[in-house]
Amino acid sequence: MEEELVRESMLILILGMGLVTFIPRFIPMAFLSRWIFPEKLKAGLNYFPVAILSAIVFPTFFTDGSQVEIQSQYLLAGLPVFFFAWKVKSLWGSVLLGMAVYWLLGFIL
Repeated sequence: MEEELVRESMLILILGMGLVTFIPRFIPMAFLSRWIFPEKLKAGLNYFPVAILSAIVFPTFFTDGSQVEIQSQYLLAGLPVFFFAWKVKSLWGSVLLGMAVYWLLGFIL
């Protein structure tokens, strides 16, 4: 009886998470796909992914949870990835290189 309740709860939870993930992606696509945006707005929107990624990554390099201090392993792993991403412009290549460099630095430092 209890196992059946857990399975039902998990199914409801998974369906709910899927719905919460789907709706914010579907609504803008459904309503904004018919609009024609000015070129300046399109050019400005191209900076959003870079800005969001920077906001996520930057604190990792320079904070240790609550204190401001340079995290040498993260910074040393991030520099080659930054230059690789700038030159090659490959998301998957950058992710793989970052993971490999961070992993290698974990053994060295």
